[in-house]
Amino acid sequence: LKITGEYNPPVALTNGGKTAYYSKTIYRKPVTGLFSKKQEVHKIYKADKIGGEWKKISEVAICPGDYSAKHPAVSPDGKRLFFASNMPGSYGEYDIYVAAIHKNGALGQAKNLGSKVNTPKNDVYPNPVSNNTLVFASDGRKGYGNLDVYMVGVGQRSVGLAMNMGNTINSTYDEYSVNLLQSDGSGFVVSNRMAQGKDTQNVAFNLNDKPINIKDRDDRFLEAFNTEKQTQYSSSVFEDE
Repeated sequence: LKITGEYNPPVALTNGGKTAYYSKTIYRKPVTGLFSKKQEVHKIYKADKIGGEWKKISEVAICPGDYSAKHPAVSPDGKRLFFASNMPGSYGEYDIYVAAIHKNGALGQAKNLGSKVNTPKNDVYPNPVSNNTLVFASDGRKGYGNLDVYMVGVGQRSVGLAMNMGNTINSTYDEYSVNLLQSDGSGFVVSNRMAQGKDTQNVAFNLNDKPINIKDRDDRFLEAFNTEKQTQYSSSVFEDE
């Protein structure tokens, strides 16, 4: 995914700020192909803070070696790791996956969030704004610009249908993520609209400032910002271990 003004999401901190997940680009020779050149891949790493220093840095083996995993984000309760990957089984170029974080810090099997979330193109930058509500960016749907941000309910064993967050938040440029501040629907959207596609900035918004197009939302939209309830949906896409 190469986009002008691409957004670098923050390091995902959990365990009281003592554990960090982040991604970086490495160059790795493919397993197959005797004369294959090294290829650029993205990998997720984990680090633990010990005595005020980051130690025990290790690669998180969450996808096959020749494929990429990036944009790690941890749910507020520290129990799930969301990330984007192009591993086999993906619907498109990059899909959003989730893996359980066990009490001992080990990760469960990565599971694709399914076709209600993922598209034939790029679905990236997952950001769990609550334990059961995920915001992400996609360029695989008919939206307002290239990357638009969407919201979806993700329960323990089911996932809702992704909703475009509307023209209060999305523009004809790229939107990467949102950070919610208050229960009244205010916050910041990470976008390159102010620099016309070149650099990312935080742009303030309030969902009550102007109506969201009715085709882009339903009555659950505002409720999704603060709900911590176990939402049930019509079909199960994945099941936690």
